[in-house]
Parts: sequence; C-alpha cells; structure tokens
Amino acid sequence: MAWFIGWNYALNYQLSALTVVVGWSNYVVQFINIISNYNASAMVTTAPVIWNEATESFSVTGQAINLPAIAIAVALTLLLISGIRPTAVVNLVLVIFKIIVLLIFIFACCKYVDRNNYTPFIPTNLGTRFSD
Repeated sequence: MAWFIGWNYALNYQLSALTVVVGWSNYVVQFINIISNYNASAMVTTAPVIWNEATESFSVTGQAINLPAIAIAVALTLLLISGIRPTAVVNLVLVIFKIIVLLIFIFACCKYVDRNNYTPFIPTNLGTRFSD
C-alpha cells in the first residue's frame, strides 16, 4: 500500500510541475511578443488536446505540442541534475531579481502616497474602558 501511495505522490508532483510549466510557457510567449514584437503562433503554445468547459469533454485542437513548456521543463531538469550549487546560484539570482523589482515598484509609487492619511499615526482611543 505504501508503494502505491508513494508512486501516486510522484505522479501528483509531476502533474503539478507540468501545470506550472505550462503557465510559465504563456509568460515566455508574452515576453517574446513584448521584446521582439514577434507574434508566437498558437501552433507552438497550445496543447493538442484541451478540456472544453462548455461541453465538459476533451477536444482536439489540431495544434502541435507546447514547445516553450517542454524547453522550460528540460532546462529546469538539467539545472537540477547539475547539482546543488548551480541550483542555489540560480535561486539566488531569481530572488535578487524579485527583490529589485519589488523595490522599483515601491520607490516608483512613493510619490502617490498621501501622507495626510498617516495623521494621527496612532489615533486616540475613543472606546470605553472595560470594568471588572
């Protein structure tokens, strides 16, 4: 029973990772569209079989495989195979990038803060005191 549950967990993790990679694929396609003004066609980004919400069934799209998702999955697999140190370096670079983006957002929006909203910073207590 434990063997069966363990393999089900492995399958669950693979499906979860592939779902995330397909989401990242959409971001990569949008990034390519913004940077190079190249319209990546649906032929390389849409899955060959999709779930149709209206009919509640699978339908064939006639498209090819999702190439950016496959490339991302292969790149991440190679990164993880390469060892702990390269993976930690890539993780550090991504975290620094996220922090820089957040700081840029914070400092770019500072001029839109209304300082009058902070007066008084600690408002006076208007409540009643509890009696014993």
